Amino acid sequence: MPNFKTHISSGVITFPVFYLLFLYLGKVITGYYFHFNAIQITLGFSLFILGSDFPDVDHQNALINKVFRILLLIFSVYYAFDNKMFFLKYIKLPFLFESTLILILSIVFGIVIGYIFNKTTKHRGIWHSIFMAIFWSILIYFLNYRSFAKVYYSISFLFGDILHLFLDKFFQEGKNGLKLK
Repeated sequence: MPNFKTHISSGVITFPVFYLLFLYLGKVITGYYFHFNAIQITLGFSLFILGSDFPDVDHQNALINKVFRILLLIFSVYYAFDNKMFFLKYIKLPFLFESTLILILSIVFGIVIGYIFNKTTKHRGIWHSIFMAIFWSILIYFLNYRSFAKVYYSISFLFGDILHLFLDKFFQEGKNGLKLK
């Protein structure tokens, strides 16, 4: 199977082709060219690269797995503070104590979720499927619902993910580099 370096470098190499095809098909379908600014192009590129390694999130030794668990932890802390740990809304506690309690509980929650994720997923399971690629692409679309570039972002991730699945299906890493199976 291709390794991290192969997946990432394949994403870097194929993104320009994807981007040109996206612009061309956008013109064919809508009748006008999409114009993205530097930030939008960079975000699309980042999502494509992320997608090109994302199916390996279920591999405990993969870098993407470690990043994903850190993001789960960060998201749980953000969510806990943003929603004030729903059960603390009804309890009056001193601010310092309340903030510390929320922080500790959310960190524990994030660590537990990461642990459960690692124990319940197996490598090349559901994460290595077109279903999950579409699921995450739809999620990216709705997280950017106010953005003009939402379709571009979600399709960038989707095609990066599909690139990973394609490489895993048809290639293997050998002594002399990548070769067809």
